[in-house]
Parts: sequence; structure tokens; C-alpha cells
Amino acid sequence: MINILEYEDFVDELKLTVYKNAKANLINKVASNPDRYIGIFRPTSPELKLIQNITQSHEISFGDFIEDIITNYLGKYYTNLPKRAIYQGEVILFDQLFQYNNKIIMIEQKMRDDHDSTKKRGQFENFLKKVSYLKETYPNNNIEAGMWFVDQSLVKNKKYYLQKIKENQNKGAKLNLFYGEEFTKYLEKEAIWDEMTEYLLKWKMSEESKIELNFEKDWKETKQELLKNVSKNSWKKIINNKEIVQKILPILFPSGKYKEILDELNIKY
Repeated sequence: MINILEYEDFVDELKLTVYKNAKANLINKVASNPDRYIGIFRPTSPELKLIQNITQSHEISFGDFIEDIITNYLGKYYTNLPKRAIYQGEVILFDQLFQYNNKIIMIEQKMRDDHDSTKKRGQFENFLKKVSYLKETYPNNNIEAGMWFVDQSLVKNKKYYLQKIKENQNKGAKLNLFYGEEFTKYLEKEAIWDEMTEYLLKWKMSEESKIELNFEKDWKETKQELLKNVSKNSWKKIINNKEIVQKILPILFPSGKYKEILDELNIKY
């Protein structure tokens, strides 16, 4: 069986998106809100709070990765169209927008269907605005638009979305609702879903997916990331906070390598 994407390329894209500047972002958060990590009214230890912060950051970035990797997969079969447009004086951004012969297909992609009532209404209104733009921009093409929730384990607002789609169905575009692999089945490209989920499972079982709090590993790359993305002022805030120096820095820099950065920035410690 021929792979659509190579596993190594898939993982490289995942690392680039999910882990990009994650260490620098954590240092900046510690500098800005030290009490989030060492405050007495915290039920978790500093180490657990650091892990929690990193996992939350990864979770958000993971959604971006899934969007990007799906665009890559679709590009193997279809013509991907620009994702940014101006409509009625406002910028609109598409998650997936591609063309197949005379058909324009737009997908509003979210990781899971877990929104509250206010957000779900706003999301559907935004979806319809994008559909209106497509109908005006591509009057001679068949328009198909779908809302796709990648994680099929949550279907909180399915009845709402189905009802709204039914109400707006006869307005110049075919509207759809997808959960999980339903989208790739609709395209008759089940291989995309199968390969993506296979690769994700393989990666999750590898050592690469585990949370690493020791920032001194891969120090050369980490040092460059921190020098580029953490300001001198942020480092000063950290160094001037004795509790952070005593309780947080030893976790992230077991042998004190952060001092190399301080030296380069001429920060006394």
C-alpha cells in the first residue's frame, strides 16, 4: 500500500506546529504570572502546573496541526484555494477550501462539538457568512459547504446544527454536517482518515509524544528558541523572583544552563 504522506513528514509537521516555541511560551508565562505556578492557593505542585500548562498549549496547537495536515492531504487530490478573503469589509478565514472540477468545497473544521449555546450560534452564523461569500465569488460553480468535527466522540449540538442546515439548505449551496471519518467517506477518500489516525496512534505510542520538562535536552535548539522569543525583561522578572529561581528553574534547567542565556543578555544573577 502506497502512503499518501510519509510518516516522517507527518511527524515533522506535527512537531513544527505543536511544539513551536512551546518552551519560550512557558518561560514567558512564568515571568508574567509567577503565582500561577508557586502560589499557595494552588492544589498542584509547581511541576504538575508546568505540565498542565504545556499540555494545554499543545492541545490548542494540535488543532492547528490537524487543520494543516488535512490541507496537505486534500492537496494530493484537489486544488487548494486561498484561505483568506475579504467579504463585506471583513477578513474571513477558511479552514479548508478546495476545488474539484466545477465544484467548490468549503469545510468549517473544529476538533470537537462541545460549544455552549452562544458560541454554537455564532459559529453557524460565521459558517453561513462564508457560504454567502462563496456563492457571490463563484457564481458559476457548484458550492458545497460542511461543518466537520474531527473528534466523533462528542456530538453535543448535532440536533441544532442539523436543524439549521435544513433551514438553510435551499439557498444556492449544498450544506453538510460531518463527524470523524464521515467527511473523508463523503469524498470517497477514506484512506486519508485511515492513514492520519494510524500515524497519530503510532506517534502517541512513541517516546517523542511524552512531555519533557527538562529544557536542557536538545540544548542548542532550546537556547536559540529562548534567546529569540523571551525578552530580557522577562528574564529579569524571573531572576528577581526568588521562589521562581528556587522552585521552577531547577525543574526546567537541572544543571542551571539558563545562566548561559543570562550571561549573553548581560543579566546579573
